Amino acid sequence: MSRIDFVTGAPERYIGEVRALAAIPDRLRAALEGHAAEDLRRAPSEGGWSPVRVLAHLLSYARHTGEFIYRIAWMQEPVLVSWDEAAEVEREGWERLEGRELLALIRAEIEGTVALLSETPDASWGRPGLHPLGGRRSLRQQVRTHVRHLEDHIAQIEAAQRAMPAR
Repeated sequence: MSRIDFVTGAPERYIGEVRALAAIPDRLRAALEGHAAEDLRRAPSEGGWSPVRVLAHLLSYARHTGEFIYRIAWMQEPVLVSWDEAAEVEREGWERLEGRELLALIRAEIEGTVALLSETPDASWGRPGLHPLGGRRSLRQQVRTHVRHLEDHIAQIEAAQRAMPAR
């Protein structure tokens, strides 16, 4: 049986999901550690994304998915609003930033979502939202999908770093 902290109403049943999301920025930092800024701008292959481009994607994704998670927590069956990621990355100038700057922005986005989820009662984790490609999903399912997506891109950055020729 799930439990709720009766002082704050914070979730206890879904704390694992909250902790997994909270760990993402440190995992990203570890993946970037020890790599020169110029290496983070090099794509591992023709047409591949450089680690900086992956970070720009993660920032855009964390921003919009965090907003969707917020809307699921507070609205009746919200729909994920689609966005033009390439235009956003260009408009915000994210590919011109250093890896550490992008990481700080990603951390802030994720920390905002973690703060929300840390105060979301267990009973709200079943609330649904509509994903244009993924269909109807609960808050819990969306958070798990969010974490998986971020983890997949951490693995992509790690693979790109391993594929870089030695300097």
